[in-house]
Amino acid sequence: MSRRGRAILSLSIGFVVSVLPGSGFLLSLVRDDLHFQCSFLKMGSDDPGSFYCADGISYIGVGVATYGVYGMVLLIALTVTTAGPKRAGLQSRLLAGISILPIAMFSWSTWYATSARPIDQAPDVNYWAQPLLAVTAVLSAAVVVILAAGLPSRPRFRRIGFRVSLALLVAAALIQPGSLSAVAVAFGTLAAAATLDRRAPNEVERPTITSASENL
Repeated sequence: MSRRGRAILSLSIGFVVSVLPGSGFLLSLVRDDLHFQCSFLKMGSDDPGSFYCADGISYIGVGVATYGVYGMVLLIALTVTTAGPKRAGLQSRLLAGISILPIAMFSWSTWYATSARPIDQAPDVNYWAQPLLAVTAVLSAAVVVILAAGLPSRPRFRRIGFRVSLALLVAAALIQPGSLSAVAVAFGTLAAAATLDRRAPNEVERPTITSASENL
């Protein structure tokens, strides 16, 4: 299989993983950890209180919005992968930049889910810090490494940066499985970037030298 074919396969597998196992973890994060569309109620003065959340059908909108964005990211990445620019390094850098988009979407959407809380929320509870602080720190580090990896002109240094970023993405999914929906798309896109980056050993195209005998 060609490197472009492997890059397309990486993008496809990343999206499938995001949808199949990732959607279940995302629902658990949004409902059980972030308590989105949930209310905290007490049944009497002695009741410590508990959360009452909407049923699963009520979260369809969350899935449609989330995977609508991730689907657009996949289409953009596939377009870049199949466009075939002359410089493989440029193509790889574009894909690396695209891999940041699902991370940004996840960070924004989880912030939104915890920003507007109902009046009957649990007192003195930070919905965001406990489930998301650690994974956000790891994802932020991955984004910094991805951006830094795009600066060096030598593909060797870029590949090292991509590998470090891929390891950080795996760590993020292990720390917070609810991030798998975004991490899988980012991982597949970044893996495609690393695959295409190996197509060319250097960035500078050597001029073609025509021998004197060919001109005669």
